[in-house]
Amino acid sequence: MMDEIYAHAGREAPRECCGLVIQEDDKEIYIPLDNISENKNQFEMDAKTFVTYQLKSNIKYVVHSHYEQNSHPSDHDKHNCKAIGIPYLIVSYPDKEYTILQP
Repeated sequence: MMDEIYAHAGREAPRECCGLVIQEDDKEIYIPLDNISENKNQFEMDAKTFVTYQLKSNIKYVVHSHYEQNSHPSDHDKHNCKAIGIPYLIVSYPDKEYTILQP
């Protein structure tokens, strides 16, 4: 799954990529989503899409990338992760490091 996330980050670079990791049965699946943010250094998911996945799936992680930066969460990441109550999986690209931020 991490290879899929890094590949998505590479396709979106230098913009941040975003997506969700959902749990289906005993398997985690990465769902790449469109980053609708106008700022290339931030991500924003379509709210309707996010809510749809919240209602029909078990979201394990909200995923996004940091391009040419480390994977440490920004203050903005910390605030939003806590607000939605779902862990963030933040990947750095092209360094291919990751950080899991708990709400």
